[in-house]
Amino acid sequence: MARTIVISHWDLDGLASATILALKLAPVKIWLASVTAVPRYLKKALEEFSPGQIWISDLNPQVSQISDLRMLIKQACIEGVKIKWIDHHEWDRKIYDLIRQYDETVWYLVDPSTVTADLIARRLRVRDNPYINELVGLAIDDDFFMNRYELTIKWRRVLRWYSWSVRYKALNSFISGEISPYWMNKMYEDEVKNLYENLIREALGRMDVIEKNGIKIIIFQDVDPKVHPGELTDAAKKNGVTADIYIVRYPRGASLRSDYYDVSIIAKMLGGGGHPYAAGIPGKINISKIIEIVVHTFKQRMSANTIIM
Repeated sequence: MARTIVISHWDLDGLASATILALKLAPVKIWLASVTAVPRYLKKALEEFSPGQIWISDLNPQVSQISDLRMLIKQACIEGVKIKWIDHHEWDRKIYDLIRQYDETVWYLVDPSTVTADLIARRLRVRDNPYINELVGLAIDDDFFMNRYELTIKWRRVLRWYSWSVRYKALNSFISGEISPYWMNKMYEDEVKNLYENLIREALGRMDVIEKNGIKIIIFQDVDPKVHPGELTDAAKKNGVTADIYIVRYPRGASLRSDYYDVSIIAKMLGGGGHPYAAGIPGKINISKIIEIVVHTFKQRMSANTIIM
């Protein structure tokens, strides 16, 4: 079997994806990563491990990374390394244009209708495995913010609250067959639960509500990165505060949410991406610029009657 490296996101879908790949392919190395770190880990894989194949899961390549990705894919092509990239986020057309130039090196699968763990499980023909089915169920519950299971909420909060060491500990637990380990439940009850809910209340207390051109926008300013944007917008709705667009501003980025507007359009204009109703923008954020684009874009789309409903 080819020497395998895995690079995966650190949320529940990314962990479930990495676990499935670990159980099926026995990789020599697994890195958990954020979207911005993909080129760095791809470079490390090529330079330090001489792999036969590299699997990248639940990480959508960014337009800002095209130059680095082109160089690294060329290197993989020269060294005979195969890259298999599976994701469920929408990719920018420029990314497809790049990767299609190297179709003998990069194989990809992108399907926003499900989660990456589901795509990988089906690709590797292990979807009928009861344990893997449970992992995929958690990933779906988290990524589509269904919140059917208390375990989903616990994992989501713990993974956001702690650093990389806890995320790798979670991965090791999943690989060993522990989907609800004692250590995670104790961390959640002893350290995370009350503090997390306090952060949500604080963020709600700082939110701004504005209306421009008939579009109501809620802005959550200076939100702690530990707080999930879906939980914050959900808390606002439960308190009777609703909007067309929700902007959650973090120290290094922003999350855009809506129940019916395709916010991924806005995110792509500002170097980000994601799903139609939940998208992100990396880096320093100019809230005024986001609001300007939101108003302009959706005024055009309302006129054309093309807003997703």
